Amino acid sequence: MFGLKPRTVYYWYKEHLSGYRQARASGECGGKAIRIVDEQSGEVLAEKDVPIIKAANMGANMTIDEKQIGKTMYTVMTNADTGKLALIAQTLKPDELQQVIDNYLPSEAQKVRSVSCDMSPSYKKFSRQAFPEAELIIDKFHVVKHVLDALQQVRKQLKTQCLNSDATLTLPEKEQPVWTEIELLERSRYILCKMQPEWNEDEKLMMDHLFQNYPILQKAYELTQKLRQWYHRKNIGRHTDFIERDLDNWCDDVLQSKIPAFRAVRKMIEKHQPDIINYFKKGQTNAKAENMNGKIQRFIANNFGIKDRDFFFYRLAGYFS
Repeated sequence: MFGLKPRTVYYWYKEHLSGYRQARASGECGGKAIRIVDEQSGEVLAEKDVPIIKAANMGANMTIDEKQIGKTMYTVMTNADTGKLALIAQTLKPDELQQVIDNYLPSEAQKVRSVSCDMSPSYKKFSRQAFPEAELIIDKFHVVKHVLDALQQVRKQLKTQCLNSDATLTLPEKEQPVWTEIELLERSRYILCKMQPEWNEDEKLMMDHLFQNYPILQKAYELTQKLRQWYHRKNIGRHTDFIERDLDNWCDDVLQSKIPAFRAVRKMIEKHQPDIINYFKKGQTNAKAENMNGKIQRFIANNFGIKDRDFFFYRLAGYFS
């Protein structure tokens, strides 16, 4: 609008208007890193960047997740109550994350009372090391996603079995089109992700025919819905004994179904069962972490990528921490 070159505007914004240089000079941003040291010689072999640390955003309830920024993977910690960034570090390793806590957030770590994460062994190990007083919570949505993936795996297997078949299913209503089994199995992809009361009349008709021809798909869908109902918010605060009993009943149903995809999910749930059940104490999820990942991704897209990495993280901290 003023006839200025984009580079000129960017230069003046970065060097004079944003406060970036003053923040660098005062140590407010930059200068923090994870040091990889040789145990025998004590020599620093490498350094990994820790671009954002905001001690004030550490609170009682935290979430942790990974995020790819550019071509590099970072660990992102977010306050579950405020939704603000507390930490971004260029590592996924628990020992290196522990170094960040010990060097920059030793007193703030004692405030943490719960940490929500996915089923990553690295993050579980880190959470237990760095926050010994905190309760570990496996994210509800990651568990449900694994169950939905198992359901879709059953559907795909049935579709594969029908690929060389010319059989069709004719719907009984007047002048309804004739669909092949493959078409119906493909159309049911998103319907299976919905709860049964949410189906419209056409979807009910399609699923009735599919379930009639494929009882294993119906059983897989019923198992999925039963676990999703178990995760309903009305069960938050319910006594742990009842929660465990209902989960054990679901695991027994999986065994009786003899569906391989669900048996794998059952083993995973039994492995992480105590941390999964912790969700029902307060209903904490990893939603704030996933929301933060989405904000970071949109910020990257709006800035057409990451060219000046240090300045990018300075602006990111200004917006989200």
